Amino acid sequence: MVGKAFIGLVLIPLLFLFGCLSQMESDSVDLLSTFDFESGIQEWEGGISDYPVDSKETLTLSVDYDPVPSNSLLDGNGPYVSADNPHGDLFYFFKRKVEGLIPNMHYKLDFEFLIYTQLQNLSKDISSEDLYLKIGAVDFEPKLEQVTWRNSLEYDALNVDKGILNSDSGEDLINIGSIKQFTSDQAELISGNTFDFQIDVKTNTEGKIWLIIGVDSGIKSQLTFGLAALTVYYREQN
Repeated sequence: MVGKAFIGLVLIPLLFLFGCLSQMESDSVDLLSTFDFESGIQEWEGGISDYPVDSKETLTLSVDYDPVPSNSLLDGNGPYVSADNPHGDLFYFFKRKVEGLIPNMHYKLDFEFLIYTQLQNLSKDISSEDLYLKIGAVDFEPKLEQVTWRNSLEYDALNVDKGILNSDSGEDLINIGSIKQFTSDQAELISGNTFDFQIDVKTNTEGKIWLIIGVDSGIKSQLTFGLAALTVYYREQN
């Protein structure tokens, strides 16, 4: 389950995502990236993975940039991914390349996020543990690759380790926790951070990494997953 200390429904506009270091010492942060999406998607790319290759043509996928939910108290825009999940396996994600870091340097990353989710055609018999927020970073570009999974079927899957099960963490992405209790047929904003998690990445020889944030869904209905604001803190690790 997700701890109440770091994630919850947003009741007022959040200021910590715009320059305030919140719970962290400012002199301990070597760099930060802030994304408010007011001027556009800021180089973030959205998509889905973990679907059978033979169902690709029938998937309903929308990746766009729109105002955040009108029922929230936050004004602004943000990118979103929306797709039907008939097989109950989809991973909805955003990725972004970060350049200009020290080559071959280990960094500890912390994220503060403001996201939104919405389920449509929601079944009444789903459990509370079927939606998991996952965050991490890698030193290569995340891409879709064909893999052989259940019953020898070919799937398009992201080439990152996010864990075998929806509820698992992987080497590349950490399971932050279930967000089902904050997700319904009405779009809801969810705020949180990763201060209680260890997220490490080593830059490649060009000083690049790719940030990833996504939702692993086991729910057979349409999910919309969007970004409203995001701040990433980088700490060099010797």
